[in-house]
Formats: sequence, C-alpha cells, structure tokens
Amino acid sequence: MRKEFTILGHDSTLTSADLQENLRDHAFAIMNRGDFDLTEADIDVLSTLYDRDLEPDRWLPAGAHYRQRAYQCFNLAVAELRWTAIADPAPYRQPMTVNRLAGGIDRRFALVPVDHPATAIAARVAVSVARLLLDAGVLDAERHPRCSVDAHYIRITAPGKPCPEGKHHDGLLAGSAHLLRRENITGDESTLYNTLGVPLRTCQLREPMDSFVFHDSRVQHFTGDIERANPAAPGFRDALLIGFRTE
Repeated sequence: MRKEFTILGHDSTLTSADLQENLRDHAFAIMNRGDFDLTEADIDVLSTLYDRDLEPDRWLPAGAHYRQRAYQCFNLAVAELRWTAIADPAPYRQPMTVNRLAGGIDRRFALVPVDHPATAIAARVAVSVARLLLDAGVLDAERHPRCSVDAHYIRITAPGKPCPEGKHHDGLLAGSAHLLRRENITGDESTLYNTLGVPLRTCQLREPMDSFVFHDSRVQHFTGDIERANPAAPGFRDALLIGFRTE
C-alpha cells in the first residue's frame, strides 16, 4: 500500500521585493537563513540526517567515491501549497541533454522515510522557495497546478566535485541549493551563467541555509571542486538540493 504524508504550507509574509525582482529579472536569487522559518533545532535535525542516513552514490564515474546522498519526493498542489511526501517515488531520471554523465538512467538513491523528522523541515524549506517562485511568476497555479518536488541530501567529501557534469541546467522548472555544513574545505564557489555560458553571479555559500534559487531554463549553474583546507583532517560539504518539476 502506498503511504503518503501531507504537510500544509503555513501563513507567512511575502518574500522580499528584492528577491522577487532578482528572480524575475535575472532568473536567480540569493537567500540566507533569515529567509527561512527554521530554528537551530531544525538545522540540527537536518545535520543528523547527513551523519546517519546517507549512502554512497553509485552513479558517479568509475572509481569516484566522494558523494553520499539520500532522496525524497513530494507532490505539490500549487494553489494550496499542499505538500505530500511520497514513500515510494519513481526512480530519478534526467535527460542526457542536461546530464552527460548520468542522463537517461533511472537512478535510485537511499530514501528518507516520510515519517523522518527531517521530512517536515525539508518541506518548510521548499515552501519558502515555492512562495518566492510564485511571487516572481516562475511558478503559476493555473499553468502548473501540480508539481513534483525532489529533495536531494548530498554530502561531498574532500577532495570532491559537487558538479562533476560541469556547468549545467537540471531539466527542471526551477531549483534551489541550500548549504547545511562545510567543514575544513576550500573551493566550492557557485556561479550562475546565462544560457550562453556568460557568468552572471559568483557566490560562496558559507553559513547554514545560505542558498540560491534559479529559474532552470534561463540559467546554468556550477559549484567548484572542494579540497581539504587542512590536509590532515577530514573535509566535507553538506547541501540540500530542491527541484520543481511540472506534471
């Protein structure tokens, strides 16, 4: 029997006019922790998931072992911002046109159970992103009454590549990247490009919930390789990646 876990979007003030304008006019917006309804305890719950519940990503190029991940999928009723976490999502698939390394492959990852305490927190993050997408006109309840929303929990260990496919689109309506932790690393600057590959903005996500949101068809993105700042100690980068796909 298929299990579902529904989370209703809660009332909050509109996203800032600057964020809306940036996303509408430039196809991306930079956010920080103040833009999300998260407590320190929420951050701790998410961090614990990265420590306990990820599994090696077996879809990396041969011989690569630097990425661990877990996955969730939600259905979103856009008008009501009604979220349903799906216990048994279909395999994750991207076209070859946007992922030259793993496109065209049905990929399965470790699943985060719908009753995991991180589920409601990830949904609240996605609610904040969805509201910004709605306010900027990227997401529209009439054009997109329902969306599939992916949540990828990813740890890159140093040395490692957050974007082994290079600068890219994701094949989504929109997406977002949210830093949870970065420990003993250098590198990891993120750059957003227009469709011709011209850089538009470079930033480094350094603090928990430093984030960027993007309109996928209008921009490409890339995050640089990471190295250990202190070669004698472990280094890693934890990020939550959210993708909105129209149905």
